[in-house]
Amino acid sequence: MTGGTEPDAHRLVLRGALATGAGFVVKMGARLGFLLMAGWLFGAAAFGAYSLGVAVVESGVGLAGLSLKKLLFQWLDANESKGEERRPPLHVVADAAVLVLTASSVLALAIMTVTALVVGGLPRTGAGAALFWLAPMIAGQTLVDVLLAASRWRGAIRYEVVGRSIVEPYTQLAVAAAGWAAGVPGWALIAGYWAGNLTVNAYALLGIQRSFGGGGLAGYWPERRRLLRLARSLAPNTATDLLAGVYARLDLYVVGLVLGTRWAGIYSMAQQLCTPVRQIRQSFDGLLVPLVARTVAVRGSAAAGAALASAARLVLAIQLPVVLALFTVGAPLLDLFGPGFAAAWAALVLLAAAEAVQAAFGTADLLFVYLNPRVGLAQTAVGIAVGAGTALLLLPVLGITGAALAVLAGYLVRAAMRAWTLRRRFAVTVPLAHPAGPFLAAALSVGAVLLARPLGDLAALAAGLSAYAAVMLVWLRVTGESLKLTGFEAPAR
Repeated sequence: MTGGTEPDAHRLVLRGALATGAGFVVKMGARLGFLLMAGWLFGAAAFGAYSLGVAVVESGVGLAGLSLKKLLFQWLDANESKGEERRPPLHVVADAAVLVLTASSVLALAIMTVTALVVGGLPRTGAGAALFWLAPMIAGQTLVDVLLAASRWRGAIRYEVVGRSIVEPYTQLAVAAAGWAAGVPGWALIAGYWAGNLTVNAYALLGIQRSFGGGGLAGYWPERRRLLRLARSLAPNTATDLLAGVYARLDLYVVGLVLGTRWAGIYSMAQQLCTPVRQIRQSFDGLLVPLVARTVAVRGSAAAGAALASAARLVLAIQLPVVLALFTVGAPLLDLFGPGFAAAWAALVLLAAAEAVQAAFGTADLLFVYLNPRVGLAQTAVGIAVGAGTALLLLPVLGITGAALAVLAGYLVRAAMRAWTLRRRFAVTVPLAHPAGPFLAAALSVGAVLLARPLGDLAALAAGLSAYAAVMLVWLRVTGESLKLTGFEAPAR
C-alpha cells in the first residue's frame, strides 16, 4: 500500500474538521442552554462548585487516560505492520480500554476517599459533593476517548461527532433540567453529567461494533505482563497530558481556592464562552494526530513540523475572528447568562487570546509525542510553574483578570521554549511569517472596532470582521501565501 498525496491529506483533514466543526455548532446549542440554565437557575456559586468538580475530573482524565487517545493510533498502525503476527485490532483496543479503566478506578477511589476524609463523611453540598460524586466519571471519560479514537482509526469520525455533539450534551441538558424541575437542584447538575457520559459511552460502543464487527473480541484475554509493558511505555506522554490537564484548569483551581465558589462560577462562565475558540483547534485534531504520526514516520520531523505550521496558520485564521467577536460583544454576551457574569469580560478576552496563541504555536506539541515525550513533559512543567506563579502574584491584585493573564503568560512561555527546542534539537524551524498574516489582520481589525464603537456593538463587530477579511485577502494576494494544509503524508490506500 502507498501513501496518499498532499491534496488527499488536505481534503481528509478539512472534511474531518468540517464534520467535527458542524458537530460543535450543534453541541453549542446544548451548551448555551446548559449555561443559561446554570447561570439563571442555579447561580454563580452552585455553578462554580460544579465547575470545580468537573475540572478535577478532566484533570484526572489526563492521568488515567494514559495518553491513549493519541497513542492508540500508533499501536494500531504498528500492529497492522506485523503481518502474520498481527493481533485482531479489537484486541489492541481492548488492551487500551483495560488500562484506562484500571487507572481510572484507582484514581477515582483515591479522590473520593480523600474528599470524604476532608469533609468528614459523605459530602452532600458544595464543591465537595461535586468532586466526590463526579470522580467515578473519570472512568467514563477515559473509556469513551479510547472507543472514539478506535472508530476514528477506522475512518468513522461520525461517532465522535454525533456522540460528543448530540448524544452527550443534550442528554446532560435534559437530565439536569429534569432534576431542577423535580426539586433536587443540588444534584441536578451532577446527575446530568453522569447521564451524558453513560449515554455517549453506549453510543461509542455501538460505533465500535459497527466499525470492527461483532466477533473481534473472540479469544481476547488481558495478559498482565503485556499490559504492564505497555503501561510503562506510556509514562512520559501520560505525565505530559496530566500536567497539561492540570495547567488548563489550574487558574480555575486557584480562583476557587482564593476567591471562593462564586468567583469560580463567574470565571468558569468566561472559560465556557471561550470554548468555540478552543473547539476550532479541536476540530482539526481528530485527523491531525494520525496524520502527524504517519508524516513523522514517512517524511521525518522537519517535514512534519512544516506541515503542522500550515495547519496552525489555518486554525489561527479561523479562530481570530471569534476572538475579535468576544472582544467586541463579550460583555453584553456574558450579561445574558445571569447577574454578575459580565465582570468576567476582561478575563474572557485574555483567555480567548491565550487559546489563539496555543493554536498558533501549540500544534507542534504533537511532534514531542512521537519524537521525545520527555522534552514535552519538561516544557509543560515549566509552563505550569510560570502560570501558577503569575496567578498567585496577580490574583490578589487583579482578581479573575489576573488568573486569565497568567494563562496567557504561561502559553507564551511555552511557545518560546517549544520553538527553541524544535530548532536546536530536531532541526525544525517554522518562519514567523507563517502566523504573521492572521495576527496582523487581527491587530488592524481591533482598531476598526474601536473606531466604530460609538455606533454600537453590532456596528463595531461588523467593522472589525470586515477589516479582518480585507487585510487577510490583501496579505494572501501580496505575499502569495496560502491557507492550504501542505506537507502531510496521507493515510495509506
